[in-house]
Amino acid sequence: MDNEIFLDIKKTATVKINLGNHIEYANEYLLNLLGYKVTDFVSQPPKTICHQDMPDLIHETIGEFIMDYKEGIAVLKHKTKDNDFFWAFTHYKPSYKPDGSFEAFITRRKPLPTKKLNGTLEDMKYQISKLYKILKEIEIHTGMDQAKKYLEGFLEYKNYDTLEDYYMSFFDFSKNELEEYFSINEKTPDKKIKRYTNLIELF
Repeated sequence: MDNEIFLDIKKTATVKINLGNHIEYANEYLLNLLGYKVTDFVSQPPKTICHQDMPDLIHETIGEFIMDYKEGIAVLKHKTKDNDFFWAFTHYKPSYKPDGSFEAFITRRKPLPTKKLNGTLEDMKYQISKLYKILKEIEIHTGMDQAKKYLEGFLEYKNYDTLEDYYMSFFDFSKNELEEYFSINEKTPDKKIKRYTNLIELF
């Protein structure tokens, strides 16, 4: 059985993605987590480093806001070379050159917070896993178009306008707090980190 591993909140797993939705760069922390060399997936689509449980529709939805130069978030499941897995709360943000032209998307991965949650961490992972499983099965048996219709119906039934709204319903973040969370690093004071997670989980 696959084992779940957990991200270190003081570190950030970073991936740089071009407008064509292909990986240009992955930092050392992410490479160590995955157990791969960057040459194993550079120039490949980001879904290459995700778990096979992730539906293609989720990757397509993320690709759409990348193509539109939009900032966004997602909850992703990744698989390591050793067949372990980890969940990542992922932030996508466009970066620009000094002349104002688009450069790339910077994606930052952090652990799912144990505080700022509406409910429990295990319930959130269960609910998202259940949705991903249904979408994946629909893709396999009836195709992407039908999976898209199911997701539209699901979001409408749950009263969410977008998939991002659904993700954010699990969290209690203000816009400023969201930026602060994804900016946590080794120099961040423990009192700030305690807003989002239990410090005991860092060790």
